[in-house]
Amino acid sequence: MQPSNTEMDFSIACALYFAARGEGQSSDKSKNAGQAYATPARVLFSGLGADELFGGYTRHATAFDRRGEPGLVDELELDFKRLGKRNLGRDDRVISHWGKEVRYPFLDEDLVKWVLSMPVWEKCGFGQSQKHSVLDEGSLEASKKLLRLAAWRLGLRGAAAEKKRAIQFGARTAKMKMGKTKGTQTLS
Repeated sequence: MQPSNTEMDFSIACALYFAARGEGQSSDKSKNAGQAYATPARVLFSGLGADELFGGYTRHATAFDRRGEPGLVDELELDFKRLGKRNLGRDDRVISHWGKEVRYPFLDEDLVKWVLSMPVWEKCGFGQSQKHSVLDEGSLEASKKLLRLAAWRLGLRGAAAEKKRAIQFGARTAKMKMGKTKGTQTLS
């Protein structure tokens, strides 16, 4: 994980460490549920870059609410520019501990070039009307709207409608407590 050294870095590193290990218990609904499982996979896929390119963080909505589209564009640019320093090295070091490699499809050069050339309102739906009471593609969350619409149209409606959950919270590795520890706090 070094030189990354914050509470958030540690929480994310823990989630990636155990995911990359590839061992656990089967959770399918067949007779094999609960049996020990180890994956033979040597390459892992990461969604890193999706939030930074398509406005997936709460701070992106906050930037839009406070400063409109220019504020959102500035925040997206800042996040994307610091991906290498902030995330890539940490994630690669943790995953490679298990002798595995990681691929980042959202950081493909051609995809990044295409997404960066798009107007921000085509990537995310902040400020767009969402007056739908039943679940349809108009009721999808504003964050990563383009990705959610693509998933919806491909028939992955559950995935498209899923609420954003950070890896450290979804994996329950975060030890940050509200009001006590901030993710940016340096580890002692």
